[in-house]
Amino acid sequence: MSATKAALVSMLSMVLFTVGEESLASSGNPLMQLAWKPKTEVLEYHSCGAADACWVAQVKNKKTKRRIAVLRCDGEKLFSILGKHPEIIAAEDCHRFENENKFQEIPKALRTLLHR
Repeated sequence: MSATKAALVSMLSMVLFTVGEESLASSGNPLMQLAWKPKTEVLEYHSCGAADACWVAQVKNKKTKRRIAVLRCDGEKLFSILGKHPEIIAAEDCHRFENENKFQEIPKALRTLLHR
């Protein structure tokens, strides 16, 4: 893939995953809130396909709705965003989250990303 195409794909990914809750909720797969502390923040999870291999989890400030951190799996690779930093590849696969402990692993990974 050329550098221009890669940059375009990266920018498009950023735009798609920084869109507000309304577009996520309208996709047919509802937002779920996962257990998270502190209570001033909320952890939202959203599956982006029929299968649970594609998903987005984001920590937001409860009051301002500002995104604090994001983990997402496109079905193959794991991506992360911390604050206003650009999205990076966090892992070459999402195997860590492909088991019955998925909803315990996601908060654990986000705490690691946030150094908490």
